[in-house]
Amino acid sequence: MMNLKNLSRRQFLGTAAGAGAAVAAAPAFAASQSSASPARWDKTVDVVVCGAGGAGLMAANQVVEKGGSVLVVDKSYSPYHSATRMCGGLFTAYGSAIQKREHAKDSWQEFAHDIMDYGAYMSLKEPVELFAKHSGEAFDWLENHGLAPHHLEKYPGHSNLRAIRQESYQGKDYIDVLVRESKKKNIQIMEGTPLTKIFFDMKKNTVTGVEATNLDTGKKICIRARRGVILATGGITGTPQSLDFWVPSVAGKGVSIGCSANDGTAMRIAVRDVGVPLSHMQYIASYPCGIVVNGRNGPYCRFWYFTNAGGILINKNGRRFVTEKEGICHITPHLAGNPGGWHLVFMDKKIYEATRAKYKVGALIGLPSWNDERVEEEFKKGQNLFRANTLAEFCKLSGIDEKGLRAQLAQWNKAVEQKNDTQFGRTDMTVKIDENGPFYGIKMYPWNNLSCGGFRVTSRLEVLGWDLKPVKGLYAAGETVAGVHGAFYCGGNACGFAHTSGYMAGQIVMGRKDV
Repeated sequence: MMNLKNLSRRQFLGTAAGAGAAVAAAPAFAASQSSASPARWDKTVDVVVCGAGGAGLMAANQVVEKGGSVLVVDKSYSPYHSATRMCGGLFTAYGSAIQKREHAKDSWQEFAHDIMDYGAYMSLKEPVELFAKHSGEAFDWLENHGLAPHHLEKYPGHSNLRAIRQESYQGKDYIDVLVRESKKKNIQIMEGTPLTKIFFDMKKNTVTGVEATNLDTGKKICIRARRGVILATGGITGTPQSLDFWVPSVAGKGVSIGCSANDGTAMRIAVRDVGVPLSHMQYIASYPCGIVVNGRNGPYCRFWYFTNAGGILINKNGRRFVTEKEGICHITPHLAGNPGGWHLVFMDKKIYEATRAKYKVGALIGLPSWNDERVEEEFKKGQNLFRANTLAEFCKLSGIDEKGLRAQLAQWNKAVEQKNDTQFGRTDMTVKIDENGPFYGIKMYPWNNLSCGGFRVTSRLEVLGWDLKPVKGLYAAGETVAGVHGAFYCGGNACGFAHTSGYMAGQIVMGRKDV
């Protein structure tokens, strides 16, 4: 057995970065890397929030509303450069006012069950139940503070009507509310000034404050936190380099998207200075819908809007490889068996035009949204978006096997006619694909956008230490929390959890008891 007392710092950090399910740190390392306080404190507040995305700014607002003082430090230069800003505006919540207005039946227990079930029962009870119980409160806070128009929509993986979509299909709407409210409350956000050290009194098992360093000037500031520090520093998918470093299974594959500040550095600092373990680091949210247009970058296609109208998913062989009704993150594991690791959503002209008539193009191909001109340009390029008058021409453009696609097309149309999908058991098909064309297709790869690992927390969002006991004065919110989604992320839960955990962390650190 490895002797933890003799393990070097370099060995330990290497272990922390590469571990899958969990990383445990012995207290000796925290003692050697951290201290209870600096030579002097530059500022003192009740709460320091690290991160200015949806979770961080929500937490900061709650601290002030509960009568506390707060300071936010952030690696990015704007709250608009955050995972919340880059999301598609979907927020899942139980007990929200909009659910009540629409007479939607739901319960927090059903919500928690859906999260656990979708995540292959790899989620952790504490953050899941906190999210399920209090998500409606958090959403209502946003709605009551001027959130832009939104609606309820059915979403795969959710048994009840609880997914709330912004009409804009943009997470910017949430940040707009938080920025506006932060300015009203005079909340100071130190932009371009990330966390660089956590001060930890090991004897008292208490975090006392942080050091943050300005990226432009190199100036360090030491901030004492009387009540606590909230880590809301995001995940690990911000750059291809950070994604590949943390999750070797996806190295070099597909699109990597996110806020570049979300590279896991803050997690490593917490491991180094406090000795907290990490968990669920092997799990990421990988959508099967990334359009590669620039290296590892690119938008995604909401292909399910096309498949709901009658389109099908096919691989390079021209064959379906999964039911189109499957939850999107559950489709991704099937991609490894596809030739070249890519696939198409395939349809005829009537299906394409019916979908386009129902949704604006930014809702179909988004993050960032493409306008009509860009979509037309991509069709003309014929690299990711394809259209052709005949099947032979379509297959030549897209690289799809013509013989396989012809067989699949005949098999699909027969399944629609007989309401019997002999491939994947669907019975809801109503639209045949015209075998004479014209045909449309969109080529997609994995779109890696969300990490599911981080710090284990209590039901009060207190970060657990190496001994799985709460570290006093240290809280986590948002994507920094482990085990919310389990092995698979279900749409709307990341945005919903970010704001809910920030909402609750800010109130809990100020004394809220009913969780």
